[in-house]
Amino acid sequence: MFLFSVRLWCNAAFAAGIGFSILALGSGAYFFNFQLHSLVTTGTITSVDVQPDNDKNLYCAHFRYEAADKQTYSGSCHIWEKSATQPLTVGDAVSIRYKSNNPKDAWLETQVHDFPRDTAIGGVCGLGVGFALLWYARRR
Repeated sequence: MFLFSVRLWCNAAFAAGIGFSILALGSGAYFFNFQLHSLVTTGTITSVDVQPDNDKNLYCAHFRYEAADKQTYSGSCHIWEKSATQPLTVGDAVSIRYKSNNPKDAWLETQVHDFPRDTAIGGVCGLGVGFALLWYARRR
């Protein structure tokens, strides 16, 4: 009967909501700091990895860019994008954001803007569901 306790599952969901919220705050702080200490340049897509995933595919772009030190660096996506159509093709010009003290640490500019928002939405939803379930468990 231990696994079927509603109160236990509600408390576990609340704890998960707190965990998602902490992840969202950490992600927001990291990317805020990253934006403060980074530079933006234009890069070129050199290749795109594709993995099938049901009706959509997962895409990871590889890119090359020139940093302020006039060195050319290569990088790849940190987060695979799920899409029905390929979002980027070889030869596309894209904005790259890289750390000024470590030009090898680079992100696609679109991912720098999208990832914190996505984790914040997950954190708010997780915390909201967690609070609702905690309220339900206490009323029981």
